[in-house]
Amino acid sequence: MSVVTAQTGDDGLAVSARRFDALRNWLPLALIVAAAIAVRHFVGANTDVSWEITLAEKVLDGQRLYTDLIELNPPASTLLYLPAVALARALGLAPEIMVDALVLIGALVSLAIAGDIVRRYRFLDGRQNAMAAALTLAALTILPAQTFGEREHVALIAVLPALALLAARANGSRPLPWHCLVAGVGAGVTVCIKPHFALAIGCAAAFSALHRRSWRLLLVPENWIAAAIAVAYGICVVVFYPAFLTDVMPLVADVYLPVRLSLVQSLLDTPVMLWTGAVLMILALRRGAGFHPVFAVLLTASAGFAAAYVIQGKGWPYQSYPMLALALIALGLAIVCRRSAAERSGEGYDFKDIGAAVAFCFIAIKSFAWLDLAVQDRAATAMVGRIAPPHPSITLISDDVALGHPLVRAVQGRWISRVGSLWIMEDAAIQRFGGGVDAAKDRRLAAYMEAGRRQLIGEIRDSKPDIVLIDDRAGRIVVDNHGASWSEWVNADRDLSALLAANYREVGNADGLAIFKRDGR
Repeated sequence: MSVVTAQTGDDGLAVSARRFDALRNWLPLALIVAAAIAVRHFVGANTDVSWEITLAEKVLDGQRLYTDLIELNPPASTLLYLPAVALARALGLAPEIMVDALVLIGALVSLAIAGDIVRRYRFLDGRQNAMAAALTLAALTILPAQTFGEREHVALIAVLPALALLAARANGSRPLPWHCLVAGVGAGVTVCIKPHFALAIGCAAAFSALHRRSWRLLLVPENWIAAAIAVAYGICVVVFYPAFLTDVMPLVADVYLPVRLSLVQSLLDTPVMLWTGAVLMILALRRGAGFHPVFAVLLTASAGFAAAYVIQGKGWPYQSYPMLALALIALGLAIVCRRSAAERSGEGYDFKDIGAAVAFCFIAIKSFAWLDLAVQDRAATAMVGRIAPPHPSITLISDDVALGHPLVRAVQGRWISRVGSLWIMEDAAIQRFGGGVDAAKDRRLAAYMEAGRRQLIGEIRDSKPDIVLIDDRAGRIVVDNHGASWSEWVNADRDLSALLAANYREVGNADGLAIFKRDGR
C-alpha cells in the first residue's frame, strides 16, 4: 500500500511540475498579448493604414486603382487590406478592428510556425527558445506602436518562418516539406509587399549558404516558391494594373523619388543610430562565444531591412520597424545566452550584464517612442465631429496625408478625392523652386502641379464636400518663390479662392487646420 501511495505521490509531483513548466512558458506570452491589446486602445490609428482602408473600401465599391484612384504604391499595398475590409462589412464591424484582429492573429500564427521550426530542429535550448518566443511576440505586437498594421509590420510577420528556416538550414538541418512551403509563401508575400525587402531575405540566405559552404542552399524549395510568387505577382500587375506602369511609375520617378534625405542624413537618423547601438552591443556580448546561426540570420536580415530603409531615404518611422524589431530580438537573445553560459560556469552578474540590460531597455523604449511618432489631430477631429453633418463628405488641401487620415474615418465621413493629399503638388514644387532641374523636367513638374490644381477645383465644384480642410501651417508649399501655407496658396489662386468664398465659410481652426463648412446656399 505504501508503494502505491508513493508512486501516486510521484505521479502527482510530475504532473504539478509539468503544469508549472507550462504556466511558466505560456504566462509571459499571454501577458504580452494582453499588453498588446491594451496598447491598441491608447495608440492612435495609423495614417497609412487608414488611407489604405479607405482605398480598399472604394475598390470594393467598384472604383479602380490608378484610374479612379491615384496611389503611388503597387497594388499589393491596397489588396493587403481588402480581406479585412470585406470581412468587416460582412460582420458589421469597423474595418480598423478587423485589421488589428487579423494582424494580431497573423503574428500569433507566424510565431507558432517559427517556434515549431526552432523546437523541431533544436538549435536553441528550452530557456533560449522560451525567451526568443517572448521577445519576438513583444516585437511583433507591442513594439510597432503607431505603425501597427503597416505594410512593414505585415511583411515582418510574413517573413518570420522563412528566417527561422534559414537558421535551421545554416545549422545543418533538413526541413520538412510543409515548413518549406510556409516559409516560401511568407517570403514571397514579403517581396510582393515591397520588392526591396528581397534585400533582407537575400542577405540571410547568403549567410546560410556561406556558413554551410554550399551554394545549393540558394536553390532550396522555399526560394523557388518565393520567386514564383513574386513573378506571378509581377505578371498580375502588368495584366490587371497596366496604368501603374504607364502612369504611376513615371510620376513616382519624376516627383516622389527625388525628394529624399541625403545619404549622410539617413545614416545619422534616429533608427539607424538605435540599430547600430544594438548591433555593437550584440557583437560585444558574443565576443569569444562564437556566432550562432540564429544571431547571424537575425542580424543579416536586419541589415537588409536597414539597407532598404536607407535606400528609400524618406526617414519615416514605419519604414525602420523591421530592422529595429529584428535587432532587438537578437539583442535580447544575446543577453539570455550570455546569462545561461555564465550560470553554467557558476558566474554571477557583472558590469557587462548590467550594461547590456540597460542598453536593451534604452533601445527598446526609444524605438517604441520613435515608432509611435504621429501627427496628432484630435482637436481638429473633435471640431469636425461637432460642426459637420452626419457622415460628412470631406476633402483636404494639404500635402500632409496625416491631416486627413484617420480624421475622416474617426468622424465616419466620406473621402471625396482621388488622392489622399496633394503630395504630388508639394513634391513637384520643392524640385521646381529648389533649382537644378532641366527645362523638360520643369515642364513636366509644372504639368503635374496644374493637373493637381484642376483636379482639386473640379472635385470641390462637382462633389460639393461638406467639409474642406486647409493646412494653415507655414512653409508647406511654395508661393512666389517663398515658403507659404496652403491657406496662402488658396488665397493666391483666383479660381479656387472664388469657389470657396462662394460656397464655404471658415468655422474654426485646430491642429494647424482651417476648417471650412459648406454654406448650403
